[in-house]
Amino acid sequence: MNSESGNPYELDDEAFDALEALLASDAVPEDCMNLEMLDGYLAAVVSSPIVIPQDDWLPGVWTAHADGAAFGSGSAMQQAIRLVLSYYNELATSIGTPDGWEPFCYAASDHDEIDIGEEWMEGFAQGLELWPGNWRARVPSGDADAVCALLDAFVAPWEEAGPDTADASTRLRWIGDARDTLGEIVARWYALELSRPQPVPVEASGGLRTASESGRNDPCPCGSGKKYKKCCGAE
Repeated sequence: MNSESGNPYELDDEAFDALEALLASDAVPEDCMNLEMLDGYLAAVVSSPIVIPQDDWLPGVWTAHADGAAFGSGSAMQQAIRLVLSYYNELATSIGTPDGWEPFCYAASDHDEIDIGEEWMEGFAQGLELWPGNWRARVPSGDADAVCALLDAFVAPWEEAGPDTADASTRLRWIGDARDTLGEIVARWYALELSRPQPVPVEASGGLRTASESGRNDPCPCGSGKKYKKCCGAE
């Protein structure tokens, strides 16, 4: 975060801390992404040449299981949705702008079993999987080749050397390269005048149904595509 960025969609410290705490709490599904993984995931999602619909990326935040998510309560689900959508808005409006975004990852700890940046890269890889399979055919071949080269160069250190063979400062530098890499990729999409992700409404009146407002046969607000009674509203 950069509190002086001037981006109206940037989360303030209170909202950022609330998102981080909620994603690590028992109120969300057990395999919900933590903040580091979410940052990498959304970075890839908003950098796609073709806008990825919310219903396609939101369920992956909560769980990788096809049978849907299980929140501790409807209010926890709604708070999680609002905070994640707010974070999406921040990244969608800051990646590719000067001093607008820095990738987030947790600092190292002697007790950590996962090396710095691994969860960010895992989220990033999951986000890349959501890019349309035919995206290369939908942009000029020169731009497609250039973007593939940028992505390959960014991912190469992790695939060739592996984070377990590099110290913390080196891994932080690898993750830090995401800012320039994704900034250059997004700049190409703007130059081609492709549609770009737009901020989504997250206010109480912004079109999101709360859990209490959702009918049992309505689509679940978590984005799974299932009926509320078959997903987060299941008893």
